[in-house]
Amino acid sequence: MTAYKAVFSDIDGTLLNSKHVISPDTLQAVRRIIRAGIPFIPVSARPPYAITAYTDQLDSQQAIICYSGALILDKNLTALYSVTLSGTDLQRLDKLLGEFNHLSVNHYSGTHWFSNDLNNPWCLQESEITKLKAAAKPADLIDVHKILVMGPAQDIRKLEILLKQNLPHLSIHRSKNEYLEIMNKAATKAKAIDFILHSLNISADEIIAFGDNFNDADMLQYAGHSVAMGNAPEEIKNMATEITATNDEDGIAQVLNRIFV
Repeated sequence: MTAYKAVFSDIDGTLLNSKHVISPDTLQAVRRIIRAGIPFIPVSARPPYAITAYTDQLDSQQAIICYSGALILDKNLTALYSVTLSGTDLQRLDKLLGEFNHLSVNHYSGTHWFSNDLNNPWCLQESEITKLKAAAKPADLIDVHKILVMGPAQDIRKLEILLKQNLPHLSIHRSKNEYLEIMNKAATKAKAIDFILHSLNISADEIIAFGDNFNDADMLQYAGHSVAMGNAPEEIKNMATEITATNDEDGIAQVLNRIFV
C-alpha cells in the first residue's frame, strides 16, 4: 500500500461545510496529520486572504495555492509561482464584459480584489462569504490572476458561451452555475501541485487530493489517490479513486482517519 506523503484539498464544498466553516471532526483530523508531518495544502479558487484564515486555524506552515492554480504563495505570502492574463486578453475581456456590466465583474491581482460595482448584491454576498472587502477597479489594472463574474445562472451561461467563442485560448468555466471564472489556460490546479511537489521531493503517486467540482477535475486526475466528495457531480465522482461522504458529513475526516492511522 502506498504511503501517502502529502494531501491537497479544495476548500469550498470540500474542506468547508455548507456553513463555510471547518467542522470540529474535520479540523481535528487535518490537524492530526499536520502534526504527524504530512503537509495539508489548500488548492482553491479563492484569493489568498480568503484562504489564510483557514490555514491559521489548521496551524499549517505550508504554501497555499490560490486562484485555482494561478498563484502560489509561501507561508509569508511571498509569491513562488504566478500565471496572469496577458494585457491583450485583458483589453479584449474589458470590451466583451462591458456588455454585462449589470453583473458583478471581479478582478483578482495578487492579494487584491477589485470589483466593477461595490454595491452589487453578488459582490456583497461574496464579501460576506470570504470576509474580504473589494475595492473599485482601476482603469489601468495589470497582473490579473483571475476574473470572476457573478450573477443569475442564465446570464452567466450566456456570457460563458460568448467568451468561449471569442477567447477560446483562455480557461473559462463555471465553478457553480452563478460563478464564471476566467484565467490563463496555463493556470491549473494540477500544474500548481506539480510545482510544489518538486520542492517537497514527492511524486504525484504519493499524494491524496480532495475535490467536489469541475475546477477540481485536473487535480483529481493528477493525484495518485483522488477523493470526490459525496456532494460532487456524478462526472467528478466517476473520475475519482474513491467517493467519500459529503462536506457536511466530514468526508475528508473519514478518509484521513482511515488512511493515516
